[in-house]
Amino acid sequence: MSSERTREVVEKYFADLERGDLGSALSALAHDIDFELPVDRWNEVIPYLGRHLGIDAVKAAFAVRGDTTEILDYAVRDLRAEGDTAYAVIYTRAAHTRTRQEFEIEDVHKLVVDERGRIVTWKVYFDPNSEVAAFNADREERLVRACWAGDRETVAELLRFGADVNHRDPESGLTPLLIAAGRADADLTRQLIAAGADVNAVDSGGGATALHKACQGGDLAVVRALVEAGAFVDAVTPNTGHTPLMDAVWFKNPEIAKYLLDRGAGLNLGTHYGFSLQQHFEYELNVNTMGKDKILLAHQYIQERQAADERRAADQLLMAAVTQGDVDGVRKLLGDGAEVDERFPIVNGFNDAHTPLLVASRDGHTEIARLLLEAGADVNASEPTFGAVPLHKSVYNGHVDLTRLIANWPGVDLDFQGATNGYTPLHDALWHGYEECSRIVIDAGARLDLVGHDGKTPLALAVEEFGADHPLTELIRAKVG
Repeated sequence: MSSERTREVVEKYFADLERGDLGSALSALAHDIDFELPVDRWNEVIPYLGRHLGIDAVKAAFAVRGDTTEILDYAVRDLRAEGDTAYAVIYTRAAHTRTRQEFEIEDVHKLVVDERGRIVTWKVYFDPNSEVAAFNADREERLVRACWAGDRETVAELLRFGADVNHRDPESGLTPLLIAAGRADADLTRQLIAAGADVNAVDSGGGATALHKACQGGDLAVVRALVEAGAFVDAVTPNTGHTPLMDAVWFKNPEIAKYLLDRGAGLNLGTHYGFSLQQHFEYELNVNTMGKDKILLAHQYIQERQAADERRAADQLLMAAVTQGDVDGVRKLLGDGAEVDERFPIVNGFNDAHTPLLVASRDGHTEIARLLLEAGADVNASEPTFGAVPLHKSVYNGHVDLTRLIANWPGVDLDFQGATNGYTPLHDALWHGYEECSRIVIDAGARLDLVGHDGKTPLALAVEEFGADHPLTELIRAKVG
């Protein structure tokens, strides 16, 4: 095939396309044409991309393009031929038919013409970014609509195309996960969690979490999926003060209430309008004419948990001895095989979910802490209220000897950052002005470069609390270099 003939075939082909004469244009293609518009994970939102083998496949690709794209301007910018191969530069200005967002593309086409004057291979090289943006212009809005409709297939497609899984519905203020949880759609809930949905995001209207919505929706599988993904069991809404447990009672879902109780939901939290959990139950029982049996069953589960907590607290002799500072009692109980890291029940008290070592460290019982550590207590056990470890507890309260014991204990994590503020034990010691505790932790090898959630390093806190010229501040500055 001569270069002149190749150019003639390809020039006519693109002229037919420019005129919109698709029938004439397609007649220039070989029956077994190999047409490729390269596709990858970044541009797969454009549905007609890919490799199309045969004239029927090409026609189908053109049909999809026609349904999704309105051509506003089309021109051949350059065309060259070498033997049986032609290279063309094509300019296209178009708009997506659904989003109406316009885009421009200048792409390069490589076409091979056979001896019969038919185009047998056609490959397009292009930068699809502007076209991808046009196709994705309503991606998040479609995701929200698909979640309301429970359309998991569309949700999966949109997430694959990069939709923001935490995008809020502008009308309801709900994220996709909040929608799925409220609709009691367990499969969609799990799908969104797997895609990285924030399980503790709150709705912008009332501040409820997905777990609150799930307790309203009434599907235990949804509740279970959220809790297993890290949802806060005792999350409190800013308007009502409701916890998920309160909503489970309110919406007459006793089995959900039992599940939350089994996961340590607090029993002594009150609403923002002054009701205790018991008063909340009594009010709901009074105002409902239907479903009282479900409310009563939830209350039964609550009473059973209260009784269990009382038994557990009474049985924790080691914690009682630690709280009382009873060294001999602790020594005897450990010798008798007491569980050294047993957690205190959650009763909305100061010892909730604490181990004996955490309490001893907080309360300054140095000899008891030594006995617990020698018995194998977890030196890095954390508690859920502040997200602190024993060393935090000790320095926070200025216990010098206890700080020295823990900071030098084998396996201690000197740099554990608490969940509440991101502070390490060194941050806490500096923050509270305990110079000797600070020096002990520094000498033990604490890092000096970690920052809290407020962006402060130990040096910044030292300057703030002790002054820029204080010897402790100078020590930290010298070590930082």
